Amino acid sequence: MQKEGLKIAVGFKIGALELQTRTLPAPLAGYTDRVFRDIARSFGCHLVFTEMLSAEGLIRNSRQTWNLLDAEGEDFPLGVQIFGQNENSLAEAARLCVDKGAALVDLNLGCPVRKIVRNGAGSGLLDEPKKVLSIVRTLRKAVPVALTIKMRTGTSRYPNAAKELAPLMEKEGADAVCIHPRTLEQSFGGKADWRLIGEIKSIVGIPVIGNGDILKGEDARRMREETGCDGVMIGRASIGNPWIFEQARAALGELNGRTVCLPSLRDRIELALRHIETMVERKGEARGIKEFRKHAMSYLRYSSFARQNRADFFKLNRLQEIKQFLTGIAVNC
Repeated sequence: MQKEGLKIAVGFKIGALELQTRTLPAPLAGYTDRVFRDIARSFGCHLVFTEMLSAEGLIRNSRQTWNLLDAEGEDFPLGVQIFGQNENSLAEAARLCVDKGAALVDLNLGCPVRKIVRNGAGSGLLDEPKKVLSIVRTLRKAVPVALTIKMRTGTSRYPNAAKELAPLMEKEGADAVCIHPRTLEQSFGGKADWRLIGEIKSIVGIPVIGNGDILKGEDARRMREETGCDGVMIGRASIGNPWIFEQARAALGELNGRTVCLPSLRDRIELALRHIETMVERKGEARGIKEFRKHAMSYLRYSSFARQNRADFFKLNRLQEIKQFLTGIAVNC
């Protein structure tokens, strides 16, 4: 866990928003809820992000969408990621998020999920570069807070979309871009081509955040050295493993020379218990347990006991049963 009293290096600025670290957690659909965000902060993250939120859901007052935001009383700063294809809806949704305390609005041009792309949103928008720039222009006029765009490098139709759009986005008022150097069609397969992050960094004056294939703390340092990116964003590798945020910060020289040890299985179980208890507290037992299941096996990925009893775990429907299951692993580890 993060130790109190550490003097950390100032990270970088996105617009007027000054960040205390170059390590950022990625917005992850289905994962980066309020509980995950609070855990990420406890491991040294400063700016955290919501799951991607539907602009249409926000402006139509969808209870499900607003529940995903869940920002009341949350620490500053919070980044809210929105997706959609109608620029007026996106602008209104961005304003609503700022009214709820968002310090940064991020436009999703990276989601490769077929349902999102078919609706002309996510990375599907990269096939419409003029529309993308119009959306960025409209968003810039709509909100006074930091505005960022998270995008893939391109599509089969426009393979160099990010490289062509990034300088134009800067002219339209974007405060930073986050690059996941895979194409729409690659989804999460293959290898992220970090070289493309460096190429975009060399042609814009705004901060560039690198994302993709940061699997351990040392990868964050290597990405910074190889690309010159201003920040590193960690996504899937942080699921069940928020220690990677501290490990990245240590590798980037932000912890005054302190090293961060790999967590023991007992450490993982203790945090998993904290995670499930907080989810149940905030969401109720049935929903909290249902949503925790996808986190559970990530916390226990190195436990042979968990692998052998995976099916039994997914039959558990009461918090006390899950606590007993996890405590049993801790006792036997």
